[in-house]
Amino acid sequence: MTTGKVVVFGRKTLETFPGGKPLKDRTNIVLTKSASYEKKGDEIVVHSVEECLEELKKYPTEDVFICGGSSIYEQFVPFCDIAYITKLDRSFSKDAYLPNLDENPEWKITEEGDEQTYFDNTFAFIKYER
Repeated sequence: MTTGKVVVFGRKTLETFPGGKPLKDRTNIVLTKSASYEKKGDEIVVHSVEECLEELKKYPTEDVFICGGSSIYEQFVPFCDIAYITKLDRSFSKDAYLPNLDENPEWKITEEGDEQTYFDNTFAFIKYER
């Protein structure tokens, strides 16, 4: 879904990618507070939500995907009209959370994919709109 598109994520999320490198075949924008951040590839680095929003004006809005982590989600949800969520039917130990759109009356489920299983994980793709 994001190949050939723009993906926005925080530095900590980037560090979870293989080799800590940006995703291939996408325009990667990394939001970090660190002024000493060293690029890992051809990613675009921004240091504030405002700077990121200014950079995003260069791209069609339908081509922009906010990919995490939790702080990035929280900061950008107010600017989003569509959310593609993968819901897992399993509980994990975690320290970061996505805002629960089911609890926000502004957001409605507009598409719900069939439940799927991969190994022992059951999941479904959900599209929300406001």
